[in-house]
Amino acid sequence: MRAAVVLTTVVIAALLLQTTLLPLTSIGRATPDLLLIICVYLGLHQHTVAGAMGAFVLGYLQDAFSGSVVGLNAFGMSLVFTLVYLTSQRLWVDNAISKVVVVFLASVLKTGAILVLIAVFLSAGNLWQTVVQYLLIEAALAAVLSPAVFALLTLTQRVAVAEEE
Repeated sequence: MRAAVVLTTVVIAALLLQTTLLPLTSIGRATPDLLLIICVYLGLHQHTVAGAMGAFVLGYLQDAFSGSVVGLNAFGMSLVFTLVYLTSQRLWVDNAISKVVVVFLASVLKTGAILVLIAVFLSAGNLWQTVVQYLLIEAALAAVLSPAVFALLTLTQRVAVAEEE
């Protein structure tokens, strides 16, 4: 129970950072997606229904706070969780370099999936050009920040579990 409270606190802090401070330090329009890093962490370490629900809630929160079409980020996060979970079942993704690569690929996947949904259901216009310009930068920023976020999440989980015992 305590681990869930700690994870919820980290998610709220990441959401606040992502919606307030990180846009001020962005490179062009590219900002790192902290919630995506947490989603990848869930896919790697929480192989339960709660992990899948957590990924969906992360995406839904991102939709609610970003003002975008509701459901796009929720779908993207659910897709990322599913593929990271399946990847972690088949491949050894436990060292820092592989986690960075997974976060980079997850960022590209999520953005690509959202773009496909926008192209199918909404009018895309010049959106493709804008997104493609910043896609790799945003994915690289998320990958660079991922070791620090993973370390924080691992530390908070260990402290929460130790306090429960």
